[in-house]
Amino acid sequence: MLQLIFLLSTLLACLLFYLTNKQQKLFASSLPKRPWRLLAYGVAFVSLIGWLSLFTLSAAIFIWLALLMLLMGLVPFISLFGRK
Repeated sequence: MLQLIFLLSTLLACLLFYLTNKQQKLFASSLPKRPWRLLAYGVAFVSLIGWLSLFTLSAAIFIWLALLMLLMGLVPFISLFGRK
């Protein structure tokens, strides 16, 4: 259960990073960088702390970085689901 929570928090952090980018395609305009990007950094850090509570140091950092890389590559494709 905790793994799912930390996975979703990592997904939320990646989604917030994407939505503050000016090339995002989900909304007409991007979110303001200052509060939302800081929130994304905070959520990513909290997810890292969560992974560290579940696994050893090396495993937690590996899982966290692998998830960040995977989700940062997949999040931009979310905008394709709504198009016809």
